[in-house]
Amino acid sequence: MQFRLKDLTLGLRQGDIPIPLANVHYFWGQMGAGKTSIARLIDYCLGGNIELTPALQNEFVGAKLSISLRDADIEIERQRDASQVFASWGNGDDATQVILPARDAAGEKIPGTGVENLSDLIFWLSGVKAPRVRRSKVKHDSGSGRLSIRDLLWYCYLDQDEIDSSFFHLDENAHPFKRLKSRDVLRFVIGFHDERVAEIEAELDQLRGERQATEASVESLGAALRDVGVGSEIEIFGRAEILEAKAADIQGEIVVARRPDAQRPTAHAVDGLRAEALRLGKLIAEIDAALDDLRTAKDRDQRHLNELETLFIKVNRSVSARAILSNVAFHSCPRCTQLLPDRAPGDCSVCGQTEYADRTAEADVSIIERDAKTRIAELRDIIVRHDKAREKLSRDRDALMGEKARIERERNELSVSYDSAYLANMVTKERERAALLQEAANLKSLMRLPQTLDRQRERIGIIQGQEEKLRAALKEARAAAESDATNLTLLKDYFLDCLVRSGIPGITRSDKVEISATTFYPEILGPTAEDPTVTSFATISSGGKKTLFKTCFAIAVHRLAAGIKAPLPDVLIIDSPMKNISERENRAQFKGFYNMVYELKAGELSDHQIILIDKEFAPPLKELGVDVVSRHMRPDDNKNPPLIPTYRGK
Repeated sequence: MQFRLKDLTLGLRQGDIPIPLANVHYFWGQMGAGKTSIARLIDYCLGGNIELTPALQNEFVGAKLSISLRDADIEIERQRDASQVFASWGNGDDATQVILPARDAAGEKIPGTGVENLSDLIFWLSGVKAPRVRRSKVKHDSGSGRLSIRDLLWYCYLDQDEIDSSFFHLDENAHPFKRLKSRDVLRFVIGFHDERVAEIEAELDQLRGERQATEASVESLGAALRDVGVGSEIEIFGRAEILEAKAADIQGEIVVARRPDAQRPTAHAVDGLRAEALRLGKLIAEIDAALDDLRTAKDRDQRHLNELETLFIKVNRSVSARAILSNVAFHSCPRCTQLLPDRAPGDCSVCGQTEYADRTAEADVSIIERDAKTRIAELRDIIVRHDKAREKLSRDRDALMGEKARIERERNELSVSYDSAYLANMVTKERERAALLQEAANLKSLMRLPQTLDRQRERIGIIQGQEEKLRAALKEARAAAESDATNLTLLKDYFLDCLVRSGIPGITRSDKVEISATTFYPEILGPTAEDPTVTSFATISSGGKKTLFKTCFAIAVHRLAAGIKAPLPDVLIIDSPMKNISERENRAQFKGFYNMVYELKAGELSDHQIILIDKEFAPPLKELGVDVVSRHMRPDDNKNPPLIPTYRGK
């Protein structure tokens, strides 16, 4: 993956400082000159975090990095403490400028490209499709996420702070999320994450999103139907029929009342409405009382549940404590430390009371645990039923309140006009009939919702079946991709070669490198099965060996990527590989390491850009033909100035 750093511009209050970056650039010199800050500023422009040195705290304004990618030369500018970057590429009419997040995705920034942040832009301009990996390696239903350029840069920028403390987040003490991401990077570089795997994961991700959206729609529709007190098409039809039957009965009463020979009512409709309002008020009061009873019962059951759960925990703790302390022979009091007197056989050595054979600790704990769990489950089920009953009563209460409000409104209207008893009764019945028919019509309009709900549930079942098939295909595709261990074997060979050529004591070509296809954590084994010695990043006690061990692995990864054309940025920044090594006392390691780097640059890594930062300068052998641009940096030296020439360490 073409990734050539062209130059870095450091923005200061007093002006800009340009720092050109060569194909092989070597920054060296005294501490405090700003060598490490150069690498950190490059990383900062690429979305990293930065802790400003005292030299930068008062002067730093921003930084700009120019990079040559496959499809364009891009400039990335990031201001101090900014979470966004300003990126520009192209010339003239083809020039493009965009502001986008340095790390977090926040929606598509360039229409039709899928570019949401700086990482996406770099992949897009490099002609590389951002690899997708599962977020969780445990849950099969986990969605997928993209590997970012930041993840790949773990193997391209070896910073001074972590070069001897963390092995690319692959060690067991690393953060689990970063460890899994680091494994995904190696799986991607080695080829275990091939195009077929990526296609299936993308299809699976799309189906998963469709299923989750459909499930959310089903849940919302189901909730809407529950709110109106129905759950199926049959229930809606049944309730509508009941309402229409009531309306028909009222219509019959109206027809009978309009006959010439019909007996005219003497009671006014207002009286009937008053009685109906009183009846509804009593029903509402009964529901309120029932709601209070349910609330009290739920609170009681909830307290009982909390007590059971607390007692269950206490019993377990008590049993565990007794199991631990039962065989302890106390010679002194555990509280005041005084010597204990002699006790009769069968008495407690601490309190002197008779020990009972029938104790809770000696009971069948599994039976107690099973009974407690059963009772806890029962109480939780009862509480759920309480909640459902309260929901139904609340819906009934709302319906009664609406009906009572309608009756009160009609009663007030009739009280104002106070027509004849016959006319008032006819008006009341007509209104009641119209209300029933309207409610029935509203219910029938909901008939399509259960039908839609059934169709969506069927769709969920179809999607789940498709997901199962894709998971099986994904498993086969991953197995097929990982069955070819050729590239993993190459990585082992490259790693051992780098270690031996670097002159690390105790490692020879007869040793064997083992790298698990699951963890990708490398270990060096002895040449024979009888040799039990295992060397890894964790077991190397020397800080100097740790830096070389980690650096050699990164170089081996880049050798593999160069050989198989893997999409890993072809840039390698190594900050202080001799961090814990004396160039004079360990001359063989010093020369061996840099000779290896220059030899690889002259051969396998000829297309790579290498930036080195160290205390001393190690020039390449002339016969290699490697052109190295070196910059000597020293504080208080105008001939070999530091990063910020005006800074004098005050």
